[in-house]
Amino acid sequence: MVVACDVKNIDQMLLIPAGSTLSERQLNILRAWGVEEIEVQADSAVTTDADPLAALAPDVVARLAAEVKGRFWDADESNPVFAEVFKLMLRRRARKPGVSGNS
Repeated sequence: MVVACDVKNIDQMLLIPAGSTLSERQLNILRAWGVEEIEVQADSAVTTDADPLAALAPDVVARLAAEVKGRFWDADESNPVFAEVFKLMLRRRARKPGVSGNS
């Protein structure tokens, strides 16, 4: 992960400059200072606009959806957080090799 913005402590001392690639050492520094969140740049290898589900047949998507849904104990489909997690898991599953339409 690459740091998007300078990370500073409460005294405005620079902990990690923007553009740095996070290392295990830097993660330990963040933990030591109690930093729980930072902004990172999106990985250029990840394309957000390519939906892997679009290339699949509807029956394959339905099979994958049932498979992913089966991983949840008591899924509340009306919950927006669940809906987003489900969507992300479904897309991730569709990208795995062996799914019809993937290499």
